[in-house]
Amino acid sequence: MRIEARSQSCCGRKKATAAMLVRRGGVEPKSPASRLATLRLMHVAAETGARFIRERIDHDPLDWLLTRRKLFDERSAVEVCGRPEGFRRAVVLHGLSLGLDTAPTHVARIPAHEFLSHTAMRHLQSERPPRSREADPWEAGPMALYSCSISAELPDGHIQVFGAMIARSPNEVRQRLRQRYGPLLEDQALVRIGFDWSEPLASAMVSEAMAHVLRIAAAEPTSPFAHGLDFQVEQRFAA
Repeated sequence: MRIEARSQSCCGRKKATAAMLVRRGGVEPKSPASRLATLRLMHVAAETGARFIRERIDHDPLDWLLTRRKLFDERSAVEVCGRPEGFRRAVVLHGLSLGLDTAPTHVARIPAHEFLSHTAMRHLQSERPPRSREADPWEAGPMALYSCSISAELPDGHIQVFGAMIARSPNEVRQRLRQRYGPLLEDQALVRIGFDWSEPLASAMVSEAMAHVLRIAAAEPTSPFAHGLDFQVEQRFAA
């Protein structure tokens, strides 16, 4: 009887230990709230790395995520970005290119959804103001070729960008530019429908062969030839 009792006790301890390991190790399926918190943190980590590359910031993204900052009330991004307010502050900081840290008041009342792609919105289940189908900038009109140009000063020099893409509206073009270059450069972009090789940046940066392709795409934007076309070229000059 004693042996049996010990066996049952040992078995009970093993079950309890296994249950603790499952909970700690994440084997147990995560709740929707826990999964959403993980996705928020993953998005902030990805955007941190993308911004540091895009803006050539000489700082380690992991160090940024682990360092306590006044933006997060002296806590780290890893600690708070799984929650809605921490996530919002981080997204706005990177979206507006406000350096590595800033006071929470500088990002107050700015919604995160202004800086999120449609894919991110879908996965993160963000609270975005509802829009009618007609007002959706991604479905505003028929496919067309849009061209865009940026010429702007950066802290370390000057950047010039020329792009052309098949899109449904200028807003869709600007959304893509914001994702690639950030809101400050997107704000300086000139977006127009069609392609004009006489435009200064186009004539300086687009080859004759590529200009021929863009003319065809502008004339037949729904053709298989133009499907998915998204062209961009940039050049930078050191200060």
